[in-house]
Amino acid sequence: MAEFMMMQRRDALKSLLAISAAGALAACVGEGKAGEAKAPKLSSAASLSASEMALVAALGQTIIPKTETAGAIEAGVPDVMQTLFTEWGDDSFRAYWRAGLSKLETHFVQSGGQKFADMTSAQQENLLGTYDTKAFADDEFDPFYKDLKNTIATAY
Repeated sequence: MAEFMMMQRRDALKSLLAISAAGALAACVGEGKAGEAKAPKLSSAASLSASEMALVAALGQTIIPKTETAGAIEAGVPDVMQTLFTEWGDDSFRAYWRAGLSKLETHFVQSGGQKFADMTSAQQENLLGTYDTKAFADDEFDPFYKDLKNTIATAY
């Protein structure tokens, strides 16, 4: 019964997120000929790259791992993050997220010797645990990380 309730809650959260995103998109749609809706054109820069998606997926799975319930990957968190990035965010939002993800990846490469997504689960947990502790102990350390973690939790 608890699993059934959890799935209903997840479905409700997904629906609320989709409704919010749809509302934001509707506000961004321009007018075409004779009142026809015209969707905005997105460049490839409006999407998270493969390496950014790998980082988001690895971070999500480390923050919310699969247990007896679905983890971030199984719950579709990376796809939600990509949708927020491509369909909801504006250029300043995208720049903020790209810079934040780049800073995180640089830190993990310097600390762990390789990209976060290429590390073992134990390495990821260790490095992210240390980073998380610093981020939440010092408000000035990395505000982006707190935004990322909150967005992952909300997307879940």
